[in-house]
Amino acid sequence: MDAELVCIPARDEQIDEFLELLRLDAQDYLIPTMEVMGWSWAEFAQRVRGVGRVFCVYAGEHKVGCYWIEERERILHLHGIVVARAFQGQGIGSRIIRRLAEEYRGRMDAIELGVHQSNSRARALYERLGFHAVRDLPEVGFTIMQLPLV
Repeated sequence: MDAELVCIPARDEQIDEFLELLRLDAQDYLIPTMEVMGWSWAEFAQRVRGVGRVFCVYAGEHKVGCYWIEERERILHLHGIVVARAFQGQGIGSRIIRRLAEEYRGRMDAIELGVHQSNSRARALYERLGFHAVRDLPEVGFTIMQLPLV
């Protein structure tokens, strides 16, 4: 899909849609991770609404995905990115990350994200985009990766 991506801050009902997409996309590790952290789904949803910002991504008339970011001093933390199943495999996730890198270069030192150790496909994508592992969180099964922006 070659249409320009347009990213718009999510409205409340769109955050609900993002949460549902996230639950479907990451169900194998999201719920167990929340259990380790002692969070209920309601507490997680409250964090999504209260920390950082969620954006909806459109290509033409189609909503193709969403992402959730938080600025932490000089690090842009990408809490979650979900591409709708009908649009996966078309480079949209890569385009979103490249767009974030362009937007935040000069304002942030890096983009940071966590990738679950079971998600080798996502990790390979992030490595192709220039991310590198900076630490492991074995208690929740995540590796924290960063893409330098300086």
